[in-house]
Amino acid sequence: MKMTKCLLFCTAVSSFVIASEYLTCAAEIRGVSKDTIAVGIIVDQSGPAAAAVTYADAAKNYFRYVNDHGGIHGRKIRLIAEDDRYTIPGAFAAFKKLVFKDEVLTILACGGTGQTTALFSSIEKNHMPVNTLSWSWTMTDPVRRYVFTPGNDNKDEMKIIMDYIVNTLKPKNPRIAVVCPDVEYGKSGTKVARMKAKEHDVELVKGEIIPISAIDLSSQVLSLKRKKASHIVSLTITGPTLALLRNSKRLGYSPVFVGSFHIFEDEVAQAGGELAKKVYAAGAFGSWFDETKGVSKLKETSLQYTPHMKPPNRYYLKGWITAKITHEGMKRAGKDLDGQSLVNALETIQNLDMEDLTGPISYSPTDHKGNDYARMYKADIKKGYFVPVTGWIRSE
Repeated sequence: MKMTKCLLFCTAVSSFVIASEYLTCAAEIRGVSKDTIAVGIIVDQSGPAAAAVTYADAAKNYFRYVNDHGGIHGRKIRLIAEDDRYTIPGAFAAFKKLVFKDEVLTILACGGTGQTTALFSSIEKNHMPVNTLSWSWTMTDPVRRYVFTPGNDNKDEMKIIMDYIVNTLKPKNPRIAVVCPDVEYGKSGTKVARMKAKEHDVELVKGEIIPISAIDLSSQVLSLKRKKASHIVSLTITGPTLALLRNSKRLGYSPVFVGSFHIFEDEVAQAGGELAKKVYAAGAFGSWFDETKGVSKLKETSLQYTPHMKPPNRYYLKGWITAKITHEGMKRAGKDLDGQSLVNALETIQNLDMEDLTGPISYSPTDHKGNDYARMYKADIKKGYFVPVTGWIRSE
């Protein structure tokens, strides 16, 4: 009898311990509670790439709309944005806070290429799903379990840019130069430019390093002029691009400028002067001024929450798209949401219709790049913004 009571007691204790451990685990799913989902963003808010802060603004507005319409399976999104000041130490500090203090489920951006690359081991160690702000092809090649991108990469952009110069603009004997900052994004893009120049049998002249904070680029412009570069492929951002245009005009140099997403800013069309007429850009994502279904919804919702907002830059579009993709992944993961189920759900997305905000989005266990599309735009100095000159082009 005593033995029976002892066995019953031990069984009850064991059951209680097992149940307690189960409940503790259930309660400790990182970033997910009964009624909230914590999501993080790491983006430059006060450094040289602070234009990207609109990425966070877009995600905030998108998730406000989601929350106002019931959330995701009854849970509301709590968004936490951190400033890395476009530095690797800043990115590490922000990542540590988001993972260990805020305990977020996922991070919608981990800064730029250098910051995300430096965080690769921490992302893997902490099983943290991220959708990086970086455009470098090195983010998803090779595929990493927890790293996704919401669109194309600089390999796709460079292929589309080089093809557009040679096949559409059709210059005679083009001499193409790549200008970029001395960062991984620029280096990886330049490698692709060399490959495409060889493929098209056109001359790629030695380019120039353009610091992100550059104001006076006289020496770089004079060097490009001496090399007789007819086409400048720019992998820098708005500020240095405007400096290139101003210095080129002053020094009597008038090449065609073809840039990546990063120069695709209305300020270039508004302040670039006459030379802006010769500026093209490959847009991985659409523009506030595009007349498409997706942009109409974005504008209507954004103005609902920020009534007096001015037309935002392209990082806003990217932030909105990233939030939309993450929303889709969370819906697919269901009520039993955690980091692993989110990754698994994202990998089921195939040809997700983005309503012309970008090309269709697809992922799989062997491909974490959102798509390989871009649309070519041209600066319109009368309208004061970039206008599309092609439909969505898929990188070969």
